[in-house]
Amino acid sequence: EEKIMASHREIQLRSGEVHLDEKDIPKRKWSSCWCPWVPGPDRTRVYGTNRIVSTRYNWLTFFPVNLYEQIMPWYKPANFYFLCIAVMQSIDRISTTQGKPTILMPLLFVIGVTMIKDWVEDNKRREQDREANEAKYKVYRNGKWKSLQSQQIWAGDFVLIPEDGRVPCDIFVMGSGAEAGDIVFVDTKDLDGETNLKPKTVPAFVINEFPETKSRQEKLEVVNMHLQCDSPEDPNFTVMDEWKGQVQIGGSDKKNYVNIDNFILRTCVVRNTPWVIGLAIYTGEDTKIRKNNAKNQHNLKTKFSTVFMQMNYGFLAMGILQVICCIFAAVASAAYHSRLQGDNNSPWGDAWYLDLQDSATVAGLERFFTYFIICRDFLPISLYVSLEMVQFCQAKFMDWDAKMAHKDEEGDWTFAAVQTSRLNEELAQVHYIFSDKTGTLTQNRMDFKKCVVGQKQYGTKTTTAGVVHQARLKGLDVLAELAKFKEDCKGSKVHPFVEFDEKNRMESDMKGASGEKHGALVSEYLYALSLNNSVFPKVAKPKKKLKDKNASSRRGGGNDTKLLDVPTHDMKDAYAKVPLQLDSSSPDEKALVYFAQYMGFEVYFRAEGQVVLKRSDPEGKKWFEYFEDVCLIDFSSKRKRMTVIVSPSFGPDKGKLKIYCKGADSYVKALLRGSKVSASEVDKVQEHVDYTFDQLKGFGGESLRTLVIATATKPREWWFGDAKTGEGGWAKKYEEALNAKGDNAKEKLEQIETEIERDAEMDLIGATAIEDKLQDGVPETIKNLLDAQIKIWVLTGDNVATAINIGISCNLLEADMTRDGRLFVFDDFTKAQKDLSPTDMKQREYIEAVKVMMATNKKKLDKCHPDKLHALKVKLEDRVKRGFIMRKKAEALDSALDDALGQIDYLKAKFPGQPLGLALHGNVWKIINTYKKDSDTNKTSLGMRSPGSPTSAELDDVGGGGICCGLCANDKPEIVSKDSIESKFYRLAKECKSVLGCRLEPTEKAEIVKLMQRKEQKTTLAIGDGNNDTVMIKTAEIGVGIRGVEGTSAVSASDYVISQFRFLSRLLLVHGRLNNRRVCLLVYYIFYKTSIVVWTVLFFGFYSAFSGQFPYLDWMYQVHNIAFTAMPIIVFAIFDKDIDDTILEQHPFVYPWTRGPILFGFHVLLEWVAFSFIHAVICFFIPWYAFEVTSPEESGQSFGFQSTMLVVYGAVVVVANQKLAFYVAHWNWVWHLFFWGSIAMWFICVLIFSTSTIFAIGGIDYFYVGFRIFSMVRFWMTLILTTGIACMLDYSRAVLVHFFPDRTRVFIEACHYRKPVFDPDGVSLEALKTKTKSTLESKDVRKKQRGYTGSNFSFTPNVREAYRRSQRSIIIDQADIEEEQGDIKKR
Repeated sequence: EEKIMASHREIQLRSGEVHLDEKDIPKRKWSSCWCPWVPGPDRTRVYGTNRIVSTRYNWLTFFPVNLYEQIMPWYKPANFYFLCIAVMQSIDRISTTQGKPTILMPLLFVIGVTMIKDWVEDNKRREQDREANEAKYKVYRNGKWKSLQSQQIWAGDFVLIPEDGRVPCDIFVMGSGAEAGDIVFVDTKDLDGETNLKPKTVPAFVINEFPETKSRQEKLEVVNMHLQCDSPEDPNFTVMDEWKGQVQIGGSDKKNYVNIDNFILRTCVVRNTPWVIGLAIYTGEDTKIRKNNAKNQHNLKTKFSTVFMQMNYGFLAMGILQVICCIFAAVASAAYHSRLQGDNNSPWGDAWYLDLQDSATVAGLERFFTYFIICRDFLPISLYVSLEMVQFCQAKFMDWDAKMAHKDEEGDWTFAAVQTSRLNEELAQVHYIFSDKTGTLTQNRMDFKKCVVGQKQYGTKTTTAGVVHQARLKGLDVLAELAKFKEDCKGSKVHPFVEFDEKNRMESDMKGASGEKHGALVSEYLYALSLNNSVFPKVAKPKKKLKDKNASSRRGGGNDTKLLDVPTHDMKDAYAKVPLQLDSSSPDEKALVYFAQYMGFEVYFRAEGQVVLKRSDPEGKKWFEYFEDVCLIDFSSKRKRMTVIVSPSFGPDKGKLKIYCKGADSYVKALLRGSKVSASEVDKVQEHVDYTFDQLKGFGGESLRTLVIATATKPREWWFGDAKTGEGGWAKKYEEALNAKGDNAKEKLEQIETEIERDAEMDLIGATAIEDKLQDGVPETIKNLLDAQIKIWVLTGDNVATAINIGISCNLLEADMTRDGRLFVFDDFTKAQKDLSPTDMKQREYIEAVKVMMATNKKKLDKCHPDKLHALKVKLEDRVKRGFIMRKKAEALDSALDDALGQIDYLKAKFPGQPLGLALHGNVWKIINTYKKDSDTNKTSLGMRSPGSPTSAELDDVGGGGICCGLCANDKPEIVSKDSIESKFYRLAKECKSVLGCRLEPTEKAEIVKLMQRKEQKTTLAIGDGNNDTVMIKTAEIGVGIRGVEGTSAVSASDYVISQFRFLSRLLLVHGRLNNRRVCLLVYYIFYKTSIVVWTVLFFGFYSAFSGQFPYLDWMYQVHNIAFTAMPIIVFAIFDKDIDDTILEQHPFVYPWTRGPILFGFHVLLEWVAFSFIHAVICFFIPWYAFEVTSPEESGQSFGFQSTMLVVYGAVVVVANQKLAFYVAHWNWVWHLFFWGSIAMWFICVLIFSTSTIFAIGGIDYFYVGFRIFSMVRFWMTLILTTGIACMLDYSRAVLVHFFPDRTRVFIEACHYRKPVFDPDGVSLEALKTKTKSTLESKDVRKKQRGYTGSNFSFTPNVREAYRRSQRSIIIDQADIEEEQGDIKKR
């Protein structure tokens, strides 16, 4: 149908009935589902029903649609290829099977298995849809409540959702069962993965219209309102956290704005609220979640492993080989045909019996297609099926791995999960790991430790990271120091989420012990912590109900908790004794509010525009304090701060506005009083800045998470403006920005929020310091990964000092890096770099730029009102100033990068073999990412925004920087450089083994990953636990999610799921390496085992005039890849281990030995194809001369080519299986069963096909042939001779591998003899000395019988000498250790 874009969606409610405004709205003749909707009122005709269909097929379409998807070349090219082979087999003139498409048997098997899998998966979706569509809900229609199915809900219906009920469609909140009637809590875990409850509110105008909650449920017939909101066809409709609309009540012209806070999405679950009434806005396929899923499915990035991509190139190479062989066979056939047809004196005589009527050209063309059919197995049909089966089984064993299971505090076990099994082998190719810190390396369980208020610091307790850091710096035993610290910390937690030991001192100062000014500052600090949050307090239901005759409203609760009433003076004594439970979406915020509660500032009630604090003092006095909740500017990963505006109803500031802000240090500092002038002005007017930021550096040394607190006091007119008109205040501007629509509405809102915070001119109060403890095993895991030559980047939101100390405590950085100068630190820009000096502003270039800006905006200046002209000029000049500040930062960074690059060679020479490290601030990355190399001019533009670069609002947070928007192309400042800043940064980062990125936003993390992907072309892995890590996880080639306390968003976006960071080591070093070896051998072997059969058929063409005669019984040929050679390689690819799990974990330096093209490359594929050719020569010509050329049977009868080729086929089956046996390192009963069983299966099939003539096809009949052949001694002797000679090639290769081994073979030998081993790329003799006594065995160990089957040769001196010649040493005894020490000293 023709789609018409709807500008908006309108619903008109009058007297409980729905009247639709159909202007600019398309009429749908058919729903977006597979099945048509049931005809109904206008609502279904215009908007459709609430029925959802997630299935891809129905009962009628499954078979044709699924079959179409499986045989079309753009879906399954392999299946299409073999379908073409089946069609060619049906053409009698070129067929080798008398027109019978025998290839259909394995093809239909593959298609049938896939069809069954697709049907099972689709049927699961169908059951889920049926359950959702048939769920019962109470719907208000035609003046009464009806019980209807979810699929019968229409747009404009009132829907009643009970507690713990799932929301059936997108609804506008009209009523709540809470006694206060204005709030609803919803669980969005299935929507965004977040585990915390989200509050939704009933709009104030609805509450005013229906003051009693009962009326909202029983008197809906009097509803008279008009709602206009976003259209589902809007391109930005799929943004899940945005929704705007306007409502007119009772025909009034007044527009009441509503937003996402009044809107509940489908799939959310109602919690802690008895019931909710919602107006159905978007139904069925028009809901946000369905639209978003459809968009994401369309944009979904499919990930494939490196081996899989190279395997496709292998298919291309084998296809070319197939065409070459077919051309050779066609030419040879035409030559034979020509000689047989025209030369009666030829050695073959007059071939009149062949009836050769066609010309040689036609015959050659026919033979080309005939041999194309014969050589079809150069492209094995079994490879994709075998690969999927193996990867599925590998994934299951990874899921069941008990060594990657974590037991939580409640005793529940959490196992790993594989969500993308096709990347199993890619786990062995990782070069870079990009990791989040909070919740990934740490536990994400915060404890309040220390704080700074004014000029004083409170709290003396140290942290785990601090202990580790100091122990490393002093050279002490880290484990012993940690054990001592943990013993000292027992019982140190004085309150939930609080480990603070100076409460008495802080309370004393608050009372004025250090002066009234400081006491007031402490109080302001605690008010900021208790008020600036999104906490909703709850309490266990009291046994006796607290009565209050004056209470007019209440907030309802759930089964075991309830939201509190607004306390009145008659209730304050009773309620003051009630213990509260404070829930928050952020662990940091929870620690802050619990600390405020510990200090006597407890948030007690938040609703209906009111916040109530329950105060207490050391003497036991308790009272309530009331605040008007004016505005909350929420935290975002980009803003990195949160601001609240309240108005106290008590004290000297009664009626005024109090503004409290908390956030990251650099972001809050840019908002302080004086920031409008310059960055240096802040330090002049803020008396606590220097002391606070000095203390923050100390907190960073203990790896504490810090936030800066600021406050301001403003009159009410600052926000609300004129009492009559509302002009002159921020409230009206903020509301307009909040309800604005358009592509840049979000940017405008962020800009207004920033302007509000800057205009508040806040003063610094202090800072908080919270500890987030490291997870168990993180230091050991990072050390193993670094030893595996994997570079690790930790990308976090912490400041640089905190990140560096976390890096030292978790082994990411070495303790002496900063002392030796091996750690390059690019912290935030200095005060001078963030501002222009008066001298800079007098420069000619700057003055010219201002003139250009004014000339560019001349029309705007001419139209400007005289009273506002000066302000506009200042604003335009400020833009120019920001641009020059950005250039100044870029020049400083460019120079710093040059200096760092110049030190690399010096540091490598001074500290040979020692790693380098890098730490950079997020503001530095913004400069790097903004100024990239211009491919045309080789210049880095620093003055004017190029397409795609950040906007002015986006760069506001870069230390007060921005961009210059008014410079013309000829006047923009430039830096002429050989390399761009990005290229220099990459060169520096490439030299560093560990990199720390601080104060980074989610999108910036993904940009860093893309940079390394673009520059390195190597496999990257991203790991995280929160919603802000999903972009990074999806960008990397491999995404790993950690099940943490921040929800399941990262888990849903990931390819692999683990519960603790320490399991990443086993995932890569063990499962990744083993699966890589297995899958590579699987791919090579399947190419080998199918090629060897094809070669023998081609060799037979030399004795059949390349006539296309097929030498094997086609039925048995079809089961070659199913019964004779399939299972051994599958068992190998699932179970085989060349090195034990424990050894791989203990020696991570083995990991890079199989990374890259070492195990899988085109040269290795050529080697396997060459072996298949050589083995085919042996397997064909020895039996051919033994049976066809030499003497016949005792009866004088010749054997015939059928009997001879049957012997050839038997030799092929045995040789193919024994070829794999040389690569098996782990022989067990499962391998023996399938190895010998596969060979035995060939003999069984031959006997079965020898029992009757019904199996005859293409002129090949095995009737009684098998019984006759198996009874002959010649057959058994030929089979032994053929397989023995073929085996000698692999045996000789094994001998060469043992006497001229690679480092993996030497490592395996040494581990088997329990010799001390070490990384040949990073020798550690000190560690080696300590291991020598415990690991060396007596010399008689060499005399013991070896049980290891992967090697059959002793560890000879030849191995040692050959290995030392390649400078890859492995120590055998103490003499070797001393000799190696001498060699190292000489070097």
